[in-house]
Amino acid sequence: MGKIIVYTKEKGKIETDNGADFIGLTWHRLDGPAYQKFNRNGQVAYEVYYINDKQHRLGGPSFQSFSETGKLNYRVYYINGKHYTKTEYDVEIFKMKLALL
Repeated sequence: MGKIIVYTKEKGKIETDNGADFIGLTWHRLDGPAYQKFNRNGQVAYEVYYINDKQHRLGGPSFQSFSETGKLNYRVYYINGKHYTKTEYDVEIFKMKLALL
């Protein structure tokens, strides 16, 4: 198993190789992914964006997985814990931008 980095409200940044070290904590980070798992070669295997324990990202997918060479494999979109297809996500972001006008 590779290294895991998790950001939590209670303990801040946790670097571990044991998933049990952050169970029951509130995953939260405003300026990047709250959870990152790395392959043995040091490449990011996947990353997940959370705010207050809800998957959330306005600047792109809230979940991304990568191959061992760093190629993007898979993306998932969430806003405030609600899942969206890519098209639905783009529409929601567009609505948010229009609301700011």
